[in-house]
Amino acid sequence: MSAIFAETAPVEVTEELVATLVETGGYTHPLFNPAPGTPRPLPGQAVLLLAGGLVEQCGVLDRAVAMLEIREVRFARMVFPGTSLRVRVEGVEARATRSGRELHQLRWLVLDEADEEVADATVLMLMEPADPSRSA
Repeated sequence: MSAIFAETAPVEVTEELVATLVETGGYTHPLFNPAPGTPRPLPGQAVLLLAGGLVEQCGVLDRAVAMLEIREVRFARMVFPGTSLRVRVEGVEARATRSGRELHQLRWLVLDEADEEVADATVLMLMEPADPSRSA
């Protein structure tokens, strides 16, 4: 399958966004609470949260019923304020369920403004079929 479903619009990671996600998420590790004047990176979980929001906004999940699994995630580099991120969503595999819905295995490839890989996640989504006449 491995077709590109969509590519999201980019979003700039700002210092305020990092601070909000770190504080809201309650990340206590010193890496995410460095000494004043030291750049604060975005935690990996926050990168996934941001990626999921971008994917949701781009419309590729309009037929989604539920995220069933994040099967694997690989982080390639840290994200700091000033970085722009976007997500390329690729279809890996799809199959129909007995209920008439579809299981879609998707690859979320998180890229920065230089097309460098930031993260790569495999996500399993339960979705309504593209053709509504297929569901009973």
